[in-house]
Amino acid sequence: LSVARAVRQGYPVAAVWVEGGCWREGRVVSRAQRGVRMSRSATQPELVFPGKSDPWFIAVMATVATTLTAGCVIALLLAGPSVAANWLVLLPVPLVVALAVLPVRSNRVELYADHLVVVYAGMHTTIPYAHVRDVSRTRSLWAGTANSLDRVFIEAPFDGDALVSVTDNDALVAELRRRCALGHGA
Repeated sequence: LSVARAVRQGYPVAAVWVEGGCWREGRVVSRAQRGVRMSRSATQPELVFPGKSDPWFIAVMATVATTLTAGCVIALLLAGPSVAANWLVLLPVPLVVALAVLPVRSNRVELYADHLVVVYAGMHTTIPYAHVRDVSRTRSLWAGTANSLDRVFIEAPFDGDALVSVTDNDALVAELRRRCALGHGA
């Protein structure tokens, strides 16, 4: 979408997505500055807590991607690489690698004025502060959107509880307790 075309279609300049960057108030900002993809109704988060991925999680994801990729290559070799149609067995390789990298790269908690958004592997879960019942640290082994065993449990029965792991879990707990008016209990 070109800037001129977007303006002609009625998009505010701040909402125009440009390849390689995002236009905000007429200037291009870097990937680190742009945060989330802008839209007509989107606002920028007040605070963003980047996700944390432990080395064991990265190793598991790399092992899964490598094993599945090796399986595709072995299937190609067994089918015979001389036939062009047999090369189709390699089509899943980029998808497998992308699915292994996505949870590591797309992992954060965004705080807005009245809600939080858990971004994990390309999915967004919105939880209004009014629905949060408790926020606490945990080392639970339950599966969730946390790439580390050092986790924060956000109890929100109406929207679905969330397990997250960010680079500063203590700051996230304190900020959510303040925004959700939960006090300073454990």
